[in-house]
Amino acid sequence: MSRTLAGGAWLALLVLQPTWHALLPAPYGFGNAWLGALLALPLFLPLKGVLAGSLRSMTWAGYLAMLYLVIGLTEAWANPPQRIPALVQVSLVVLFVGSVLAFSRRDRRGE
Repeated sequence: MSRTLAGGAWLALLVLQPTWHALLPAPYGFGNAWLGALLALPLFLPLKGVLAGSLRSMTWAGYLAMLYLVIGLTEAWANPPQRIPALVQVSLVVLFVGSVLAFSRRDRRGE
């Protein structure tokens, strides 16, 4: 369950980047396809391992997700028109990290 939730949150975060930064009109997005692609690229690095349920990949993805947490919190605080997509990003990161923690605890116990 937590592995599926982590994979879903990671995929949603991957879809959110180009949607937010390239497709949403101003003031909700930047309207910049290059920025959307640039912010989505790092999410592809651990994607195969996250979807396969590799604890090592999920751990590294968690470290990478902290960057998106910081970006989301900064945008939510400093840019009120973009607060909603920024808080969606923060929620997805928190969901992903929580799912990875639950998965790692369950994996350690051998369940």
